[in-house]
Amino acid sequence: MAEFTSEIKRSAGRTKLLIAAAVAAIALAAVFLVVRYQQESPIPGPEGGPIVIPGMVRPGEPDFEAYKNKVRIEGVKASIGINFAGNRFAEIDGIIANEGSRKLEAVEMRIILYDVYDQVCKERIVTPLRPGIGLKKGPMEPLEKRTFKTGIESVEQLWNPKRVEIEITGLKYQ
Repeated sequence: MAEFTSEIKRSAGRTKLLIAAAVAAIALAAVFLVVRYQQESPIPGPEGGPIVIPGMVRPGEPDFEAYKNKVRIEGVKASIGINFAGNRFAEIDGIIANEGSRKLEAVEMRIILYDVYDQVCKERIVTPLRPGIGLKKGPMEPLEKRTFKTGIESVEQLWNPKRVEIEITGLKYQ
């Protein structure tokens, strides 16, 4: 008669334990990063308005008028997309150029979209450069350029992506 025997392998249990520990460590790191990110994010204004950043200067203030000509928005491109819900949205890309001698912490801008009849069809205030946001979370150094990208939901069918106006409405610099 033939007799078959098998040995119990304990390494499979150890492998499962190591995999479970690695997954738990990754999940814990993800939770830590999300909590840290949310603590650094500025508080949005009332009723979904512009983001409030303390110390930002606005048009009409001497500090704004003195530095606004040293900040340029260049290479603006607009495209249209359709989200998963089937709604049209505009995606605006560009470059912020700090041509001044000071570090730039935040830039707020008004984006105005026009339709094919040159009528304003959508207007939005965005803050693409602000503390704690983006891949480079620090302020922009003098003579530095950074790309930005923002989306605008619910764009009309007759929106003209060739006609987009961008106006700087707020700055914070050191």
